Amino acid sequence: MKRRISDVTQSLIKIKLVLFLITGLVIINGYTGKASGGEKTVVKKDDKVKIHCKVSLKDGTVFQNTRPGKPLEFTVGSEQMPRGLDRAVRGMKFNERKKVTVEAKDAYGNRDETLVMKFVLADLPENFVPVIGKTIKLQDIGGTIVNVDEIHVFLDCNHPLAGKDVVFDIKVVGIE
Repeated sequence: MKRRISDVTQSLIKIKLVLFLITGLVIINGYTGKASGGEKTVVKKDDKVKIHCKVSLKDGTVFQNTRPGKPLEFTVGSEQMPRGLDRAVRGMKFNERKKVTVEAKDAYGNRDETLVMKFVLADLPENFVPVIGKTIKLQDIGGTIVNVDEIHVFLDCNHPLAGKDVVFDIKVVGIE
């Protein structure tokens, strides 16, 4: 009888050791396995991530903020997002929060003055009323009206944050 208990105890110890080793390998590789639905725990290139993100300027002016229940989704390394945001999420863990300041060139790019286009007012629809600061689409070109004179409408097609350093406040809420 003592021998059977000893054999059972040894078997249980071996099973626990194997489970411990498997758990260690899973953690090292960034996966939680079946224990949490097979989701990854660390963001890597080609992962599909869901993040909540606040985009602001250094002075605190908020430009964009995700809404609760509506996270931003993208594939890391796919060039869908600004390079600085893409780099910032790599290596983050599930539910981790990070705040990073990204230079203009790695955020929304530097301003390009050649992207300020001029359109002749007479060529635009009669009911068109240009308003400086308004974001519109003219002849399938999107931008912000930055100036109007007697003859022209000037449309800035740069991203509104082009040429500006940006602060991303990020929280990873999903990794696949």
